[in-house]
Amino acid sequence: MKRLSPRLLLLLALAAPLVLSNRPAGAARQSQATAWVSVRTRNFLVEGGAAEDELRRLAANLEAYRAAFSRLFPGEYFDANVPTAVIVFPDDAAYTPFKPRFGGHVARGVAGYFQPGTDVNYITLARAGDLSQDPSTLLHEYTHLLVNNRFRVAPLWFKEGMAEFYSTARLSPDGRRLTIGGAPERRPRELRRRELMPLQTLLALDQNSPAYSEPEQRALFYAQSWALVHYLSEARGGRGAALARFTDLLAEGKQVDDAMREAFGAGVAEVEAGLAAYVRRARYKAGVEEFARPLDFDAQARARALSEAEVAARLGDLLLHTDHEEESDAYLTRAVGLDPKLALARVALGALRLRQGRAAEACEHLKVAVESDASNYLAHYLLADALNREGADNLEGVTPKQFEERTELLRAELRRALELAPRFVETYKLLASIEIERGDRYEEAATLLAGARALAPRRADLALMHAQALMLAARFEEARKLAEPYAASGQDERLRAQAAALVRRIETRREQAAAATREANELPAGANAPTQPCDLPMRGAPQWKRLRFEGAQVCGRLAEIECANPGVVFRVETPDGMTLRLRAEDMRRVRFVTYTTEVKTGTVSCGPRERADHVLVTYRSRRDDKQPFDGEALAVEFIPDNWNP
Repeated sequence: MKRLSPRLLLLLALAAPLVLSNRPAGAARQSQATAWVSVRTRNFLVEGGAAEDELRRLAANLEAYRAAFSRLFPGEYFDANVPTAVIVFPDDAAYTPFKPRFGGHVARGVAGYFQPGTDVNYITLARAGDLSQDPSTLLHEYTHLLVNNRFRVAPLWFKEGMAEFYSTARLSPDGRRLTIGGAPERRPRELRRRELMPLQTLLALDQNSPAYSEPEQRALFYAQSWALVHYLSEARGGRGAALARFTDLLAEGKQVDDAMREAFGAGVAEVEAGLAAYVRRARYKAGVEEFARPLDFDAQARARALSEAEVAARLGDLLLHTDHEEESDAYLTRAVGLDPKLALARVALGALRLRQGRAAEACEHLKVAVESDASNYLAHYLLADALNREGADNLEGVTPKQFEERTELLRAELRRALELAPRFVETYKLLASIEIERGDRYEEAATLLAGARALAPRRADLALMHAQALMLAARFEEARKLAEPYAASGQDERLRAQAAALVRRIETRREQAAAATREANELPAGANAPTQPCDLPMRGAPQWKRLRFEGAQVCGRLAEIECANPGVVFRVETPDGMTLRLRAEDMRRVRFVTYTTEVKTGTVSCGPRERADHVLVTYRSRRDDKQPFDGEALAVEFIPDNWNP
């Protein structure tokens, strides 16, 4: 097929609206039987129940607007690191089962939505409605993608206000001029007939707020969010850098009033009064961006028809990403029944089984996916994840050699995933977590996490995991400098608490390492080196501790299991002479794991221990000082005698 020039393709895409079918909407099942087509461009995968030329035109529109927006926004808005899939349903009836739900009911008035994911970002819409007249819905959802790329965490009003603001962007046929900021069709009318909600209420609203699930209130929220972004952009000079700065300040933990003053030179009360006056005047001027050179983008597109199995797999994967597991399972199972070797279906089913805690089943699906499509990086990544979880659930009796062999298998799968997709951040994270668990490759883990953070510099989870790896590698100062800013001004209270706890652990580790060094230096010649805690192994020694149990942890010897009525109490003696009494309602609720052949977890019973075994116990600290116990036992891990070198 002859390749069209970017300029000609842009003219074709912009000169005519999308030509949509006017056939009556049928039942969802009938609509999904419509032939589906896949169109792939440089930056987008567009799939849907529409004619090939329609989807090509939509894809060209997206590429053109992406090129135009790249002239306005910094590159970080476009760093998704995962593919973007646009799903176009044949009609609203076919779309309805896949729309967002509030309180168990399908949301009314939804023309499209954006669903972010760690492996794919979805944009969905139907061929009916706004899309038949203009690209407003498409651009609204695409703006959500750009904002999500840049801001990971952002207030709902900002995300929806920005999406509405740029939904009316229009390119001139020659691609030299972009008009932005025009009023969306219904928003000014909504603002005229309704009283504005208090600004503090608007700023605090999220998707779980009752007002957001009520159609009338949601309509006002969208309109006022758009008006606020328009006001801050046009009346207070906030377009671009200032709006971004304001959102960054909120993410750093700044109070709204302080963030507004720093970014816009006015507090909440002044902005609220200014917004009310701005809405009363209702002069929403559009701006024009002139480009010195025409847009340049890759116009090449590849199209093919999708099989029934591929359509079912795609819809099942979409349902999985929107947390509708039961419906997802049905679609994916049907896809596998139609085409047992379809990698997309097997990968999605593997991911679903992992989410359901069925790691062994996930492994089977993912092995088929790897065999069917060895170049599918997600299949390799998820297979490693499934094998890791399956191994963690079957540790009893595992020898050191078997542990090493399994670890090497995981590494091989993840290295292959990195070769295939070097920008997929989750692979770096999983491989780093395996190196941390292994216990003697902390430097490798730190290097992997540094690479992940270079790709996703705003992800707090990667930063704190990187700090943990640096701490374990005894690079305490670097670890502290990385974690401290999140403890002081993290995105939310939970993140700040997590970072603060990590900072305390770093300082404790630093003190332990310094004390061990002092003791070793003071020992007479030929004396034994001091014993270290079991969660602080000597450099180069394997660390058998598994990090899959969350909670406080203590190393020591299990002296006795007291039979209480009801429940049991574990008496643990620590190296520093302390004794902890950790209670459980039922021994069957405690996870037992053994890394030594000296202990069989099936033979653990109440009473004094003939042999006080080395253990790592995970527990939940007591919440009431009046309790006669030190906490609730969650997991007991038996470790080898040679743990302490």
